[in-house]
Amino acid sequence: MNFKKILNLLIIAILSLSVVLCASSKPKEPETTEETPAEETVDTSTTRSFDMNLLDEINVTLKEYRYPDGVRRKGFSYKKADVIKEDFNLWAKENVNFIKEALDKLPADYKLVARGHADASGPEEAEGSKKGNVYYSTIRAEAVKEALVKQGLPAERITTQALGSTEPVQGFDDTDEINRRVTFQVMKSETPAAE
Repeated sequence: MNFKKILNLLIIAILSLSVVLCASSKPKEPETTEETPAEETVDTSTTRSFDMNLLDEINVTLKEYRYPDGVRRKGFSYKKADVIKEDFNLWAKENVNFIKEALDKLPADYKLVARGHADASGPEEAEGSKKGNVYYSTIRAEAVKEALVKQGLPAERITTQALGSTEPVQGFDDTDEINRRVTFQVMKSETPAAE
């Protein structure tokens, strides 16, 4: 009895497949479009949206980039901006080409922003002898900028931003060393680029 059911299902499947294949084998007539002469003017709204889409794609990818990477090295040392040459060179092999290509695709007034971060173990701003998280995130961003320039990125296309402990890594304690990092974003520069 089971054999008959399976055989019937198989026959129905074959018939259904043949109907579908026959229906789709009908040749389609090509669409005819009238060619209009190309206009000389460029629609700037289309160009602008293309740049914004490209910028969004770049920034989505850059959102995953950070130094130290959190895997080989969890974060910067406490109160330091220690870019370790061997570690940074490994990181650069995996990431710098994308950054270079991204900057090459964008106009000169778009810059890579090296965004320095700190953990929340000290004050945000300087207090007495304590330099504060903003200071440490500044020196970390500057150190990574310098290392990127040594990798061949143009210094004039890189800016820095100090975020202190305002953007901790989700899922970790605010004082965890994984928060001592530099992240990246591409933004349009406030000042026009020199031509």
